[in-house]
Amino acid sequence: MLKIISCISIIMLTALVIIIIESVREHKIFKVTRYKIFNKKIPEEFKNTKLVVISDLHNAFYGNDNEKLFNKIRELKPDFIILAGDMPVANTKNFEKNIKTAGNIIKLSDIADVFYGIGNHEKRMMVKDLLKDNWDDYYKIIQNHKGKHDFCFMNNKKIEINRADKKINIYGLDIDLSYYQRFSKLRPDVKDIEKYIGKSDKDIFNMLIAHNPDYFDSYAKWGADLTFSGHVHGGMVRLPLIGGVISPKPRLFPHYDYGKYEKNGKIMLLSGGIGSHSIKIRFNNIPEILVVELN
Repeated sequence: MLKIISCISIIMLTALVIIIIESVREHKIFKVTRYKIFNKKIPEEFKNTKLVVISDLHNAFYGNDNEKLFNKIRELKPDFIILAGDMPVANTKNFEKNIKTAGNIIKLSDIADVFYGIGNHEKRMMVKDLLKDNWDDYYKIIQNHKGKHDFCFMNNKKIEINRADKKINIYGLDIDLSYYQRFSKLRPDVKDIEKYIGKSDKDIFNMLIAHNPDYFDSYAKWGADLTFSGHVHGGMVRLPLIGGVISPKPRLFPHYDYGKYEKNGKIMLLSGGIGSHSIKIRFNNIPEILVVELN
């Protein structure tokens, strides 16, 4: 019996060491994941439009001032850049890093127009007393920057993107922090979403930045043709044939963990994120940026 226990202990310890070593490696690299989106509502003028999507940066730095990450984005030559929430980390230990992140991400507007959606970390910084001053400093850096292109802060905002006499819409959904609470059973319905961002125009191709993927059904019913989400970090540890192990709720083996989802012709692209916070574990889950081509 002791031999069996010893063998199991050695196997478990070996597995843990492998996970830690691999996690350290994966946090130092990132990949590019590509999607093509086909929709009859996309006007001809917007065919082949390229978007780069970043989610859950969490103060990660790939080289000094993120030059490795930004050089890759420049190389991809996007028409638009989507930030799908959680660029900073909402705790008092990260004040200086948050400010550094703000100074970095504004540089993206030298590449293309940037649409910055709100995640739970931005939201927490906005509403928690101990974090509000840090948020004010963070936001001022973004607000005061003048780049070659626009930097749009998408807190329950709609922006029309026009080419010739055609347009597509992009929305940013900033939901209440209660929808992110651990073990919360709250679910926004269509009317709740309309209170935040109004009704969707069903005749126009609508893109939605909505950080929390758990509510994809509601986003689709509201009228989001293409939703950009993050938050789950791919489930942190990904197992073959099973997928992500845990979500921030926390929930084991979350239904929405990573990749492309479709419901009645509506699509959600769920990024695995490009950073981590608190428990910094990734296994079989390389950080990523998304390249999305509209067709």
